[in-house]
Amino acid sequence: MMRSAASQRGIRWTPGGIAAAGRAPAVTRVLLVPAGGWLARHDLGPGREPRLETARDAARGRLLALGAGLLAAGALAFTARNIALSRQGRLTGRYAKAVEQLGSAELDVRIGGIHALERVARDTPGDHPAVMEMLAAFIREHSRPQWPPSDPGGQVRERSLRPDVQAAMTAVGRRLAERDTGPVDLARADLTGADLAGADLAGADLGGARLTGADLSGADLTGASLADTDLTGADLTGTDLTRAELTGALWPLGWPVPAGWTRHTGCGQLIPAGAGAEKTAANQPRG
Repeated sequence: MMRSAASQRGIRWTPGGIAAAGRAPAVTRVLLVPAGGWLARHDLGPGREPRLETARDAARGRLLALGAGLLAAGALAFTARNIALSRQGRLTGRYAKAVEQLGSAELDVRIGGIHALERVARDTPGDHPAVMEMLAAFIREHSRPQWPPSDPGGQVRERSLRPDVQAAMTAVGRRLAERDTGPVDLARADLTGADLAGADLAGADLGGARLTGADLSGADLTGASLADTDLTGADLTGTDLTRAELTGALWPLGWPVPAGWTRHTGCGQLIPAGAGAEKTAANQPRG
């Protein structure tokens, strides 16, 4: 029987080879078709020419299937990379928008930005330190002005913590502290009347801060710096002050002084227990 022109040219295909070739780029076929002949001769060995053509078709089919698989794997890797880049772009956009919201003149927009930053810190561990630094800076900057503002008549209102500052403090207090790369810097912030019940402020720098009337019940202040901090009227029920630095802190009346510390008889500040401590504390300026 006469073979077809296609067979005479050595390019007869099995059905599987034809399907794979239809999906593969032309360059793949150009590279793999000659390789099929080599693979067939390698499999058969010398002296088996009558079966060479059949083996060649089978080898080409295997090679084309392999090529299609490699192309599919490459497409999956490319898609996964695009998805990762797209996700990173969205997170970067979320961070930038949230930071922009912090500068808004509208209170509710600022609070929304704070919540958005907290979500970014939870979703991307690498952004956690930057978010906490941003929130701490916001707290330090915006906790000092009078709130609520004085009314036009000059009536003095009882000071309280700004709602957006409270929102930022709440976010800091419930952060995933194991992602911290350094202490949260809240030094000299005015947190008068803040609700910090149960907050995680372990290792935080609260030196010179004002925590007058703050609710610190159940808060974790392990290793925190409270040097020269005003704790007058604060609620310290169940507060963990293990290894906290308390030198110069104004301790609230009625609360037992932590072990290793004593209250200075003159200024009321805490000083390390021991000889000469009162003289040391008396010479320390208040921040």
